[in-house]
Amino acid sequence: MQLNPGTKTIERDLLEALAKAEAFPDEMKLDLGKLQFQRCSRTDKGVSAARQVVSIKIRPEKRVIELANQYLPPQIRIMGLRRATKTFNSKTACSSRTYEYLLPTYAFAPYAWTTLDYRIDDSTREKVGRLLKMYEKSHNYHNFTSGKKYEEDSAMRHIISFTCDAPFLASRSSQPQILNSTTQEKREEEREGEREGENGKELQTSAKTKTESSEVENDAAKCGDEQNVKMEDGNAVEKSDSGADCGHMGKEESKQSAKKVEFMTLKVKGQSFMIHQIRKMVGLVIAIVRGFAPETTLIEAFQKGKVDIPRAPALGLLLENVSLSYQLVHCQSIGR
Repeated sequence: MQLNPGTKTIERDLLEALAKAEAFPDEMKLDLGKLQFQRCSRTDKGVSAARQVVSIKIRPEKRVIELANQYLPPQIRIMGLRRATKTFNSKTACSSRTYEYLLPTYAFAPYAWTTLDYRIDDSTREKVGRLLKMYEKSHNYHNFTSGKKYEEDSAMRHIISFTCDAPFLASRSSQPQILNSTTQEKREEEREGEREGENGKELQTSAKTKTESSEVENDAAKCGDEQNVKMEDGNAVEKSDSGADCGHMGKEESKQSAKKVEFMTLKVKGQSFMIHQIRKMVGLVIAIVRGFAPETTLIEAFQKGKVDIPRAPALGLLLENVSLSYQLVHCQSIGR
């Protein structure tokens, strides 16, 4: 939700649709100053938004919503329009923002267990919740963004709550795939290796641990093909096709489990957030839970010293809600 020259964004689509609906002159669609345009929260590339509130100066046309929606793509919709005071600014009037981060639970698995059939246990989930709670209240987040110094007042942010919901299962066909160029090259190499295989030999890949490498035998007859996933520099990377060790499961349970991946939603509510802040907050918790960093790193990150924090992928981060509770109370007090 931002306007970048030469780039197709939600904000650009919204302004162009309003211009076509004659909510304001077409030549004003890129002049945010004249339109007094502002949004509650600015979302970056790869970040989604379930709902958003913007303030804008337009003509009081009753059919503007119906007309503008005709020019918007199906995934973007104007749900309502309400008259506000002349000084209303959606960004400054917003008292809190709520974001959700959806991720597979194997992101918290030990390095050697990062398979799609991983299921998070109660102790690991409790640890995740405890670490997330350490972000609550006011702290200095200069290490969780870019170009911010410890001495700057704007580095201080207040987190109202940070929790993790109960895990749930989703079919593999509906799970998001996060790929990069390295991943694509690996997949091409694997496909080439499969074509060169003779008599349907099973594909074997090496799974590296911190201290040693071992081969994991693929047993498609029992568990179906699996994909090992690991975290590299905060990005979830599809590693390879391999079999899952399902010896501890019954046959029927194994078949059903092999078709689903466990996910978990992290929900954070705060007054405001800086660029990359939430992704780095999540990335640090993942690093700690997986044993790549001690718990003390989280406390150290709030201090003056520089701490290099991994950044979780943008895919999975969602602006779930914005709150205008303070503004609504003010409007009610003056009879608006």
